[in-house]
Amino acid sequence: MANQRYSGKTAQTRRSPGLVALAVGILFSILLCSLAPAFAAQETPATPPAPDPPPSKQPRAKSQEEFQAYQKFVREQNPDEQIRLLEDFLLQYPDSELKEFAFQAATQAYQTKNDYPRVLTYGELTLAENENNLVALLVLASSISERTGKSDADRDEKLADAEQYAKRALDVLAKLPQPPSLAPEQWERTKKEASATSRAALGMIGLIREDFPRAESELKLAVELASQADPVTLYRLGLCYSFQKKYDLALETLGQAAESGGVKISASEGETRDLVAEAKEFVLKAKAASETPVSGGAGAPSPSPGSSAP
Repeated sequence: MANQRYSGKTAQTRRSPGLVALAVGILFSILLCSLAPAFAAQETPATPPAPDPPPSKQPRAKSQEEFQAYQKFVREQNPDEQIRLLEDFLLQYPDSELKEFAFQAATQAYQTKNDYPRVLTYGELTLAENENNLVALLVLASSISERTGKSDADRDEKLADAEQYAKRALDVLAKLPQPPSLAPEQWERTKKEASATSRAALGMIGLIREDFPRAESELKLAVELASQADPVTLYRLGLCYSFQKKYDLALETLGQAAESGGVKISASEGETRDLVAEAKEFVLKAKAASETPVSGGAGAPSPSPGSSAP
């Protein structure tokens, strides 16, 4: 049960189909649109103007048909239909300059479907086209860290990859110019949302490694940067405090997680577990035990991360 706290199982409830890309809200969706390259077909002057491109050469559709096929899968909201359109696009235009963005869209569609193996496949294909693709870096950093268990045989290798992706995303984000289509305050909020995603992934990595001071630092940053409180991040931060015997902070943070919607997962026989409520109960017991004199020594120690705490 303890491993479930930070083995990635709770994360699957967070990445629900109703959340877009990395569940960082509308502003991150604006970021994706604002950083999109010029997609106008070269021989079709009547095509509506694309977003203002950065100075570097932008990929372009080679025909109006290719551009229209691109627009179809970009605008499609149903992940299954979007994947079908993406596959058709890649088969019809195998040498398209827009392959990076087709792979990126596939990465996000499979993330919506919680299809982890294909998230990895298409995320890596996206980075093969552009190693600094911000969306792929953030998706991979989050997905790998949330799907890695404490007892996985290849845990260290997977966490090293996730950490590399998260840190590179922060570097890329720091160097991105402000898109002309965004106001300065909107751009700052958008960058903070994307940074919060990287910080949350780094916090999860620290939690799995049982480096609780590092996890606490990263998760606190994620909470501060996000425009809306994320109950999963708050829940994990509460666990960090608990493992370090900071019981009052743990209870306060878990209370904030509950107020933000809590963290609930499906259990056996159709039942639902409330992980925040379980964690609060554990912290209250640990705090009471630590304050109760024990013959022959100080108060009872806090259970280790490998105990049966929720």
